[in-house]
Amino acid sequence: MNRNFYILIILSFISLKGFCQTDAIKAMKYYELGLKLHSAHDYTNAGKEFDTALMNNPKFAMAYYYRALDKLYLKDINGSIDDNSKLIELWPDYSSGYDNRGYSKFVLGDYEGAIKDYDKAILLNSKVAKAYMNRGGAKNRLGHYKEAKEDFNKALALNPENADAYFNIGMSENGIEDSKAAIVAFDTAIKIRPNFEKAFLLRGTAKGLLGDHKGAVDDFNKCIELDPKDDWAYLDRGGEKFDNNDSAGACADWTKAAQLGNETATDLLKEKCK
Repeated sequence: MNRNFYILIILSFISLKGFCQTDAIKAMKYYELGLKLHSAHDYTNAGKEFDTALMNNPKFAMAYYYRALDKLYLKDINGSIDDNSKLIELWPDYSSGYDNRGYSKFVLGDYEGAIKDYDKAILLNSKVAKAYMNRGGAKNRLGHYKEAKEDFNKALALNPENADAYFNIGMSENGIEDSKAAIVAFDTAIKIRPNFEKAFLLRGTAKGLLGDHKGAVDDFNKCIELDPKDDWAYLDRGGEKFDNNDSAGACADWTKAAQLGNETATDLLKEKCK
């Protein structure tokens, strides 16, 4: 537990209006029970303990912090936003509250709202790579690819071995249709993380756009080897086969992709594999 967490716990006690030692002790007891359940990934029951902790101490900031995480994991995204907002009210200078709330907004598709929270998180603490990564991801979703790359490079300045940052730079390069630069970024991501399945998938797509049929198929093959249920790998490999006059192989791949739930593959089967 870092220094900020200890400060939050202390403030949770001293900011309680009409401080009652008995209630504070009860709150800490339930908080600790919740923390153990949270660590064991029992988010439902952890949340119940944090509920009780907050009944005894409504200003227990750390209980809001962890209950927000539990709600996020249980896909109660709006509930997670509410708890992070309460955390921010109690501790307005705590960057993780904004970062976590921003992520919940991102999940809901509120990318502009997420960026505002990430901006605040970074203003409060500019040394956390995750906040730059999250903000860059939101910018990618909005099509702000060059700005997104700037954030991913800032994350790399803090952690040069961040494979996810290189992967996201590759997605940004794909977004601005610079397939060569995208391949370079995916190459680095794979060098750092040799079994980076999605990097093989998107590098294969970039190679296909450059006309490197063999390189694309090799990457799709590797992606499928790492994750036999990746429907997009079958879809894209099928596309490469179809473009290179292997209709039977393409239809076989699209059939597999369709079986895995890929709707685009289902449409292609109807159109190309009659």
